[in-house]
Amino acid sequence: MLDLIINVERMDDDAPANVVGMATAHRLGAFVTGMHVVAVYPPIMTMPEAMALLDTEERAAQAHVGWWRSLCERYGVQGEWEVLRGSYVPILAKRSRLAQFIVTDLPVKNPDSPIGFDNITRTLFGDAAPMLLVPETWQGPATLERVLIAWNGSGEAADAVKAALPLLQRASKVRVLDGERAGLPGLAPPALPLRAWLARQGVTVEWERFDDSPHTGKTLLDEARAMDADLLVMGAWGRSRLSELVLGGATRHVLDHTHMPLLMAH
Repeated sequence: MLDLIINVERMDDDAPANVVGMATAHRLGAFVTGMHVVAVYPPIMTMPEAMALLDTEERAAQAHVGWWRSLCERYGVQGEWEVLRGSYVPILAKRSRLAQFIVTDLPVKNPDSPIGFDNITRTLFGDAAPMLLVPETWQGPATLERVLIAWNGSGEAADAVKAALPLLQRASKVRVLDGERAGLPGLAPPALPLRAWLARQGVTVEWERFDDSPHTGKTLLDEARAMDADLLVMGAWGRSRLSELVLGGATRHVLDHTHMPLLMAH
């Protein structure tokens, strides 16, 4: 049985991450853990009044176990409720490692805040499992049927595709934009055989070459709109500039401007 985690920021039936996460768990027959983090920041740990407020928040979150069980029952899935207290990013990243992926709301970006400084993108760029990021404004289908894969041959892109495999196997349409470039013969590792691998997994794909441009991120989102995609799968910022030559630099634009759920791995 697959395991999914939904990072529950809003204890609301209609929160996009809760809706998409529950629908996905039902579709995949997955066990789903609802996890709420009571965030602790070191500067407040010496302030008794602040710690008392955290105690209150933790008790209030634990009291939502009945709500979570009712939500699981409504969607016909098995699940459990966890409330964890501590430093937000390390907790979320470590707890996610046993999950196929973690589902979380992607907050609307504050235009004055650079990417990578909110808890969600910090977790993505930390040692976390792949993340299914659902924009707070998402009003599309809860079942992610039409999938676009942005492929550049990097390890991050491969991790994202592997995490998405159960969704790809149930998708009505999968399209791959192949932006991988050949390396130096005899020196660079050979290209990953993604097309053959997907075929062995029973995934039928439409395959297209994808040329790099100064506006790769925008082009990816335009391509997603053109195919009416419900999900974009891609790696997030490679570990070196060499692995970012085609699609890695698109991460910032896609996170800032996405209109649709993203399944990303770093």
